[in-house]
Amino acid sequence: MKELVRTAAVIPSHAKQAVTLNGKLIPGTRTAEFIRLLGDIPAYLPLSGRTMEFDGNAQCVAGCGEN
Repeated sequence: MKELVRTAAVIPSHAKQAVTLNGKLIPGTRTAEFIRLLGDIPAYLPLSGRTMEFDGNAQCVAGCGEN
């Protein structure tokens, strides 16, 4: 993936699978494994009711919290 696409950041989601509990990533989920495989590429979890803002370099500037 890193060789084909020069990804600056990702917002992963997986339909029909809860991946967070109290805003924290649940270990062992498909999304957790995906984030682990990303290595040094930043991943931001989408959380209900939270708006995230990014600059032109894919750096989070507001609303991303901790991952």
